[in-house]
This record gives sequence, C-alpha cells and structure tokens, in this order.
Amino acid sequence: MDFQGAPIDYIPKEVGNLFHLRYLSLRETKVHMLPKAIGKLHNFETLDLKRSLVSELPAEINKLCKLRYLAAYIENYDVERNIDSRRAVKIHNGIGCLQSLLKLVRIEASNAALIEELGSLGQLRKLEISKLKREDGMVFCTTLEKMSHLQSLRISATSEEEVLGLQSMSSPLLLLQSLVLSGRLEKLPEWISKLKSLVTIGLHWSRLKDDPLKFLQALPNLMFLWLHDGYEGEQLHIEGGGFQKLKFLGLVNLEGLNRLIIDEGAMPLLEQLEIGPSPQLKEVPSGIDHLQSLKDLEFYDMPIEFELSLQPDKGPDFWKVKHIPCVIFWHRIQGLRYKTYKLGEANSRGGEPKCPPHI
Repeated sequence: MDFQGAPIDYIPKEVGNLFHLRYLSLRETKVHMLPKAIGKLHNFETLDLKRSLVSELPAEINKLCKLRYLAAYIENYDVERNIDSRRAVKIHNGIGCLQSLLKLVRIEASNAALIEELGSLGQLRKLEISKLKREDGMVFCTTLEKMSHLQSLRISATSEEEVLGLQSMSSPLLLLQSLVLSGRLEKLPEWISKLKSLVTIGLHWSRLKDDPLKFLQALPNLMFLWLHDGYEGEQLHIEGGGFQKLKFLGLVNLEGLNRLIIDEGAMPLLEQLEIGPSPQLKEVPSGIDHLQSLKDLEFYDMPIEFELSLQPDKGPDFWKVKHIPCVIFWHRIQGLRYKTYKLGEANSRGGEPKCPPHI
C-alpha cells in the first residue's frame, strides 16, 4: 500500500487485518499516529513515514520481527536550518527484537537502555539517530562496534551546543561509506581517519578548532564532504595531492574563515564547490584556478563586494573563475528558500524561490 502524498490524516485500525501486508508508505501525508493494530502485521517488511506527521511509534512496532526498513522523520523547510530541521520519531524500548532490520531512520536516543539494544541489530546497514546526550556517547560507541555491516551512519546531538562524545570507539566501521555528525566535537574522533571505505562525510555544528581537512584529505575514497558550521578557525588549507577522488566540497556557514588555500594538485576531480556565508572571506580562494574539473561554483549570502569582484570584464577576480561553466549566487529569502542568479545575468538575485539541492 503506497499512500505517498495522498490527502489523508489517519490510518484505521483495520489495517491490522491485512495479514499479508509487507509494504506501507505514508510518506508526505498528514497522518500523525499509527494504530496499535499494526503490531498484528507479522509479515510486514517496510514502513515509510518520511515527511509525515508521525512523531511517536506505538510499542507494538516491536512485534514486527520481519521488519527490514523503518524510516520516519518530520521535515520543515520554512525555518532556518538547525539541528532539529529533520525531527526524529520516538520509539519504545524493545526494538532489539527487530533482528531483521537493515535500515532504521530516524529515531531518538531517548535512554541508555535503548541505545544498548541497538547493538542487537546485527544486520543493520543504515542508522540515523538523534538527541544523543554527551553522557551516552561511550555506550553508543560500544553499540556501534557491534554493527559490523553498517554502511551509513547519521548522528545528531540534543542541540547545536551539545558535545558528541564519540572518541572512545576502538575499532573502525570498516564498511562505512557515509557518515554525518551534527553537534559539537571537541576534536575530530581519531577513528574517522581510518574509514578507508568512506565516500561521504558531513560535519555540522562541529565547531572544530583545528583544520579538519588535514585529517580527511588522505581518505582514499572520499567523494563528498560538507562542513556546515564545522570549523571556527580563520584558515583552511588543502594540500597538493589531497582529496584525490573528491567531487563535491561544501564549506557552509564558516563565519570566521578569511582564507582558503588550494594547492596545485589538490582535488583534481572536484566538480562542485559551495561556499558561504563567510563574511570574513574577502576574495575568491587562492588556487581555485587550479581546479580544472570544476563545473559548478556556488556562493551563499556573500557580501556584495565579493560578488562584484567576480563580475565579467570589470571584476578583478573574474580571471580565477572564468574557466568554470556555472557560477551561482544564492540569497536567502525565508527559511531554507533562496533566490539565485548566475554570474553574468543582468537581473541579479532573480528567479523563483527554491531550496538548495544539498540541504
């Protein structure tokens, strides 16, 4: 049963009579509660509640021993991005019974006992968890070490100010390909630099004091990297030979950044670079002209002086970007909606409002 986008706001308890039901999608509906009768669906495998209004799952979910995919969160594009822009759902203790789970997105880390139970989900490939408290970090690291098949991991703290205590993990997740951490980090966990299979990493509100790029640029398979309020320093340096497979780099909301240095030979495959807001960055990054594979260069809410320096013919820094097919400026109008214009367009800051593709 696929109700994606349908104008419905509830599911009747009679759904529990559909004994052979394996798939149910309530994605992008107004449904805000699931009936307890869903626990009768012993053949159930997939429950998709993405962008619905369901905020808590009934305890009867834990009876669905064949459940393989459980995805639920509430998303709001009308507010400025924060750690709760994608709100998780609450679940009850007892989830350790769901031994068949491959994907679990996105749940609240409501207590240490629940976090420990997650270690029983040995088949899990993808996990997204939020509201993680600092004091539960060690328990969570122990749990992660039991997830030998994990390929995708997304962790959010209780707030942008809460520290993610993730330093104590001794053995790396050898199969991990995607890692997103949202919350403060006192320093970059050492185990991250050992993730040789990692393709994607995002550090949001990490506010690191030391340049994280020097620890990440040797990862052999990294292709996508986001720093969103991830670094508080003034300078980032990408050394020659660094990020040999990187295709996307997002340096977002780095307010203290005043210099970005890109050595020749760095990021030879980079296709897209996003920067801003960075009010202290007064000129186009040094070395951007070395990036011959760059196809898209995008700036967010940069000062007007910065934009003027890039204008064709009269801008003193235009020569640095003239080889790039598409240079775009984004300007926030409300929440996560922006107006854009392409470098060289006469009608600047025009166009229909839209959301950035990588939010």
